[in-house]
Amino acid sequence: MKLDPVPSVAVVPLGTGNDLSRVLGWGSEYSTSTSGPAIMEMIQRAKVVPLDRWKLDINTQSTIYRPQHHHALHMYNYVSIGVDAQVTLDFHKTRESKFYIFSSRIFNKLLYLCFGTQQVVGRECQGLENYIEVFLDGKEVELPEIESVVILNIPSWGAGVNLWPMCSVEGDREENISDGYLEVVAIHSSFHIAQLQVGLSQPHRLGQASHVKIKLKDKSAMQVDGEPWVQLPGEINISHVNQAALLKLD
Repeated sequence: MKLDPVPSVAVVPLGTGNDLSRVLGWGSEYSTSTSGPAIMEMIQRAKVVPLDRWKLDINTQSTIYRPQHHHALHMYNYVSIGVDAQVTLDFHKTRESKFYIFSSRIFNKLLYLCFGTQQVVGRECQGLENYIEVFLDGKEVELPEIESVVILNIPSWGAGVNLWPMCSVEGDREENISDGYLEVVAIHSSFHIAQLQVGLSQPHRLGQASHVKIKLKDKSAMQVDGEPWVQLPGEINISHVNQAALLKLD
């Protein structure tokens, strides 16, 4: 739109997880009792904060049946490959189905629970460490047995879980939405996700970086800011672009 100056943005929590609105103080869900004047009053007292904006360059490998393909997109919250993206993808497919007739937040959360439980048994992403390579600032990271890699720009994932403080070590940078660094963790299973959401476990720390490269040797579910798809084998590079101006409530 080429607006000058670029306006600051307030995030209204209309979705299911609402991780960015949680971080910025706008809450976990929208209340229908909140009036228009009340929202305007909150906007007036909010302060402007910078949020790192990241670019994903995705290059899909060529095969006999398809040429090499490149596309780029932007990320504000997080990127993940593996089981949590698979749960999101299953939910997304259901929501687009002609049989999906409910749209309440409670029903959507119930669907997420069902698909998460399904992955505890089905384990479609088991052995992810065998067909993914992760490089942080050019250095390859050794992976344990995992089912998901999560790359975080904000301190909220999975509807309010702050993963990094659970596994950070002395000497790590304090997580910050505007420091030009990403926090990278791994998750062992769908059951591990459930444990993380109630504080009974911790993610596997991989590290922090200003540039992340992922080599994917087989197709896998992937998501960026809650938008999922099946990613074919290829290389994904995540680099810092600039910053967006958002409004934060204290």
